[in-house]
Amino acid sequence: MTSTEPAEKIERARAYLNQSLEYFENASKAFKDGNPEKAGEFLWGSVATALKALVMAKKGIEIKSHSEFWDIARELTRETGDMSIYESYKEANSLHSNFYDSRLSLDDIKNSSKKIAELVKKLRNLTKDAIRNQA
Repeated sequence: MTSTEPAEKIERARAYLNQSLEYFENASKAFKDGNPEKAGEFLWGSVATALKALVMAKKGIEIKSHSEFWDIARELTRETGDMSIYESYKEANSLHSNFYDSRLSLDDIKNSSKKIAELVKKLRNLTKDAIRNQA
């Protein structure tokens, strides 16, 4: 992880939030197109960029590796006491793996998308709170 200047971190966190929303919208398009691998990868991307937004807003740190996402998910679960954060993160990660393995059906991914939508919403709200606390 690398650190970012305080003046820049809110702007970058907002950009990550926008990217997260865009990925989530792209997942919806991939569902309509019947492409489970792309839908799952976009859902993963939405979670990953939402996590990046939160870490940037709170700490001014850029996540640089896949293993850091796991660490952040564990840390956030401990901080909030909300085990669904970690469980939903694991599910999003399985969708990321599915992009390469193509084991899950479109229905499997649609079922996962509900949990992932809840996770992204939580992460977005936590990020917005962190941004407000910076002002």
